[in-house]
Amino acid sequence: MNDSSPVDTPLVEEVRKLATAVGEQAQQAFGRFREENPEVVRHLAAAGSELLAAYRAAVSGHERRWSAPQPTDPEHIRLDEEPGAAAEGEEA
Repeated sequence: MNDSSPVDTPLVEEVRKLATAVGEQAQQAFGRFREENPEVVRHLAAAGSELLAAYRAAVSGHERRWSAPQPTDPEHIRLDEEPGAAAEGEEA
């Protein structure tokens, strides 16, 4: 299907109805919970905000480390040796 028109089949319509009904039920249940337990909801909201702040701090720290230029040590290459052969005085 290459056109951008929405798909309207009986199955799609039933899924839409189900999603709407489930969403309405969840909103009603949470609304009642919020009305009956306002302090719990405030604590949960504060905890969620703290978790989000901690996540952002962790991600920010990792992003700084990932994007920082990495110092590289010079690599000594011996052109007169076979690959994988240890130089004189070195362990293999």
